[in-house]
Amino acid sequence: MAERDFHLLIDVGNTFLKWGLFRPSATGGARENRLESGHALLEEIQALPAQWVRYAAPARIVISNVAGTRVRASTIRALEVWPDAPAPHWLVPQSVQCGVRNCYRNPAQLGSDRWAALIGARAILGPRDAMVVVCGTATTIDFLSADGVFKGGMIMPGVGLMLRSLHEGTAALPDQGGDFADYPTQTIDAIASGCQTAQAGAIERLHARESREVPDLVCLISGGAARAVIPRLSIPHQHHENVVLEGLYRFANSA
Repeated sequence: MAERDFHLLIDVGNTFLKWGLFRPSATGGARENRLESGHALLEEIQALPAQWVRYAAPARIVISNVAGTRVRASTIRALEVWPDAPAPHWLVPQSVQCGVRNCYRNPAQLGSDRWAALIGARAILGPRDAMVVVCGTATTIDFLSADGVFKGGMIMPGVGLMLRSLHEGTAALPDQGGDFADYPTQTIDAIASGCQTAQAGAIERLHARESREVPDLVCLISGGAARAVIPRLSIPHQHHENVVLEGLYRFANSA
């Protein structure tokens, strides 16, 4: 790819780094303007330059990182594949940004991934009341008002963490994949079914609570583990592959 006029957007989570190259555009979202994308486990970030060297240096780099300083340093080293690349912008939540108002007591303490997801949800849904669910290593459930106010939200262990905690905190429960069943008849299926049901139950409970005050509430669900949870949901919802990258795209185009 010889043309340099594109954004590199990076979402560094607790398990994976997700990245994408996107055309800047005043119309359409990240999905419509994506050129390339990929992901890597955090311990495999050092292999990313072998993929990125095929592309020209991006015009703009925007990163959300919730994995700490060591992974930040690994990401910076990977970006050295482009000596002429601009310095990356590390997203830090502000009081107001991209049409979203942050009501956290200390706005900067909000996770940059949650902030980017809220910005992304606002870009996708417009002025609507939303419950923004991101299913990853942790599951986050955040509430956004129709006038763009982030009201607050909750964090709970994700499906994978629930599975591992059962294995590590007990003497006999296996650490294996299982399948969902309404009436599981083997332990691995009982674990998988219980963890998926717990995720769906929390989402539905919060949706029911919020819907009493906001009848036209939209549930937007995203994240790598969303596909394990979505089949268990009995509430209306919209699925987006990566609402965090969508928010980074909105920020990159507006900055």
